[in-house]
Amino acid sequence: MCARQPEIESSRIPPDRSLDLLFPKRSCASSLRRVLPSKNWRPENVARLVVWLSASWLASGAMAIGLAASWRQDGRQFPPLALLAITGIGFHGACLLLVHAFLRAHRTSWSRGFGFQSQTGSAIRLALASTLLVAPVLYGIHEGAAHLLERWGWPPAPQESVELLLKSGWGGRLVIAFFAVVMAPVAEETLFRGIFFTVLRDAGWPRTSVWLVSLVFGLIHGNAAALLPLSLFGGFLAWLYVRTGNLLAPITAHLVFNLLPFVLLALGVDFGI
Repeated sequence: MCARQPEIESSRIPPDRSLDLLFPKRSCASSLRRVLPSKNWRPENVARLVVWLSASWLASGAMAIGLAASWRQDGRQFPPLALLAITGIGFHGACLLLVHAFLRAHRTSWSRGFGFQSQTGSAIRLALASTLLVAPVLYGIHEGAAHLLERWGWPPAPQESVELLLKSGWGGRLVIAFFAVVMAPVAEETLFRGIFFTVLRDAGWPRTSVWLVSLVFGLIHGNAAALLPLSLFGGFLAWLYVRTGNLLAPITAHLVFNLLPFVLLALGVDFGI
């Protein structure tokens, strides 16, 4: 007989109000159906993933700094796109590989583990429509936060990826787009919403899971003006995951959100978050 496999999606948690703060009106009605089942991710596997991913991220950062310093000694500047590629592979690339190993340790697939087969069409449509409404608000909050910080004597530095995007030709922008629009949404959503959010929620901390993971999500981008809008965006992405039970919803929203600066740039608007 085959060994009994863990039931990743069979159990469901009781309805909670962890996301009611995002959309307080009518949040108990059908607009916020809780369809995301308990995942039963094992904490030891989550800890192992965090350790290995942190090690990869630090190693790639050290490699990038070392290469840049070596080139500087020779009077040359290490290509910024190469630095982006090294750190992108060190974090997002390693994340995807480690998540794959994480899923294998739980004897499940990407589709079953993250609900990719659950009402895919409606999940993507909801993500597209809601992101196009939410993104301008978050962009406005970002601009307001940057203005306030500048008035308080702490002008925020532009995000390195956005600055590089504005300075690069379209060949370089395609490289940036691959990391920002393809790799980042998939890697970050599987990690933050697919694993971190659900493991904390299933442990009995529904509200903490939303806001703690969202805050960390905002912090890792390393920009003071973007901290608040990206943290709110993280809460919105968690709502999408709970609302649809399909991680393709927050992945799609994240992809669209990261794609918009490229669209604006193509239209001649130098704007990014």
